[in-house]
Amino acid sequence: MVVPQPAGLISVLLDRTARVDERDDAAMDLEAYSGEHVVKALVDVVSSPVEDELVLDSAVESLGRILARDGGCAADLLASVRPDARRMVKDILRASCRAE
Repeated sequence: MVVPQPAGLISVLLDRTARVDERDDAAMDLEAYSGEHVVKALVDVVSSPVEDELVLDSAVESLGRILARDGGCAADLLASVRPDARRMVKDILRASCRAE
């Protein structure tokens, strides 16, 4: 059975037993999608204090670009994100505002 996207990507991203390169690819590919379930999955990853750095970086970038594209985010959403990731997301949002 083929799992429709973005559910399949979210499944891989959140599977801590999957290979890091697979999870990283899923994080990057999720940038193409919108929706609360996509944002929640990325926030789950960027909130983890033990996340792999490669996956974390890709998830932060995708999250920031989704939020910039879809009109920002509520402050409480970023409150749960670990501080280093929060700074990176805010940097992406600021860069997006300057580019417009």
